[in-house]
Amino acid sequence: MPRALLVVDVQNWGFAGDWPVTDSAALLQRIDAEIQRSRAAGDLVAWVQNDGGEDEMDAPGEFFWELTLTPADGETVWRKTTQDVFESQPALADFFRQNHITQIDLIGLQSEMCVRSSTLGARAAGFTASPMPGLHGTYPEGFFEPDGPKGMSASRISAGVDDELSE
Repeated sequence: MPRALLVVDVQNWGFAGDWPVTDSAALLQRIDAEIQRSRAAGDLVAWVQNDGGEDEMDAPGEFFWELTLTPADGETVWRKTTQDVFESQPALADFFRQNHITQIDLIGLQSEMCVRSSTLGARAAGFTASPMPGLHGTYPEGFFEPDGPKGMSASRISAGVDDELSE
């Protein structure tokens, strides 16, 4: 089954600065290792980059917008403005079809937002698609609250996405 690895929003906003996602350094190492494994296996690797609004830290051209890892020559970067890259970039499904892809594995950020939405978008476009457990991350619930996190941990949120979307 021809496979693609879709690397979602592995951008500086989640791995650098004062607000990295939970366990960001270890997560980035695991993501990088999977990218290297996928390349070695001959899988298609495609990247997604979120374009934040003009007043957001991930606005195009800003430091936090930049990809944290570097795509290899020939790997495409698909920019998006919605949580689902297939909604922002309708041509992505055709790109995968033209490359005979039937299975898409997703890794990156944020589990419950763009990874989840893009997995559902891939499925709606007719692909077998799943997030790869342990290779996507997020913030704990309430991370941006003035007095700190409340509710679910980041690992529990990510595991919930895996449970919901496991095939």
